[in-house]
Amino acid sequence: MIFKVSKKIHWHFSPVIILLVIGIGVFGLSLQSLAAPASPGGRQSDIVFTATLDKTEYAAEEPVNLVFVLKNQGKKPVYVNKRFYFGSEEAPKNQKEVYATITAPSGEKLPYKFPYEAGYPKTDYFTLLEPGQEVKAEYPRNLRGNFEFKEEGAYTVTAVYQNTFGRELGLDVFGGKLAAETVKFTIKH
Repeated sequence: MIFKVSKKIHWHFSPVIILLVIGIGVFGLSLQSLAAPASPGGRQSDIVFTATLDKTEYAAEEPVNLVFVLKNQGKKPVYVNKRFYFGSEEAPKNQKEVYATITAPSGEKLPYKFPYEAGYPKTDYFTLLEPGQEVKAEYPRNLRGNFEFKEEGAYTVTAVYQNTFGRELGLDVFGGKLAAETVKFTIKH
């Protein structure tokens, strides 16, 4: 008798379970995105990335500090990753959030030195930028830590912000690629 009842229940509930599993598999992402905090309609072009130097002329061994800032110039808040992990242009997307292309006085592109893996950013690195609000990197990046400036003369730097993180946390984070305006500096020996 128990076998007959369980067999009937099995036949009635099996299709329901199968449909439930298929529904979660197909619609699960949509359900997750409905529940996840979202950037309330901020567009990618509303975010501006800037990279600035503290001065335009440096002595031979003086730190060349670059500061990163993201600003929301839109009308709606947008989630951003404010870690600004500095990596090589050639590194995989998950190993950089900012990279710089530096051109020497000779016109040669400088290679990036000493890459390292940083892992995923902490949840604290994601912040909701309100309209008109900006977020600045916690500390400047000394370009001498990753590039060798052997020549005397004028250098150009173009920094690029490219976030790929945040969705794994359920956040609708800005995921575009933004190039800052090129900045110039001179090395004097």
